[in-house]
Amino acid sequence: MPDANLGGLEEEILRSIRRIVRAIEMYSQCLVNQVGLTSPQLSVLKAVQRLDPATPTTIARELSLSQPTVSGILDRLHAKQLLQRDSHAEDRRMRTHRLTAEAARLVQSAPPLLQESFLRGLSDLQDWERSMLLASLQRVAGLMDAESLEAHPFLTSGTAPLGADLEK
Repeated sequence: MPDANLGGLEEEILRSIRRIVRAIEMYSQCLVNQVGLTSPQLSVLKAVQRLDPATPTTIARELSLSQPTVSGILDRLHAKQLLQRDSHAEDRRMRTHRLTAEAARLVQSAPPLLQESFLRGLSDLQDWERSMLLASLQRVAGLMDAESLEAHPFLTSGTAPLGADLEK
């Protein structure tokens, strides 16, 4: 390829990355505006609904998050009165969590999480397309020196929505 095309290709790659980041930011903000919850908070509520009743450990396993992260999100959801805390029937030291009626309504009316819509689209791709996409994204992460960064299974824009989740 001539050198003149490389500049154009590089710029298009950067534009595509910026579009992806921007789409994630816009969707995250839309979710906060519509439901008043961040993606991690809504994901925890959905996990609690699926696991009912749920312990912090089972939620952490279900969402591939650390238990301290889940505990912090649970505390914030309790502060918003979206979860009930109960003592476990067999072990009084253990707490289980259930959705309140308000939380159940929010989960029912909330738009799908971005990763849910994205995964549905991915499932429509051929195996070879998913493999190529994975290889390309892993290569991009490598070029950005980002292979070792912790990545939660949420499509959020990073410090803004996740940082907003840290507010009390």
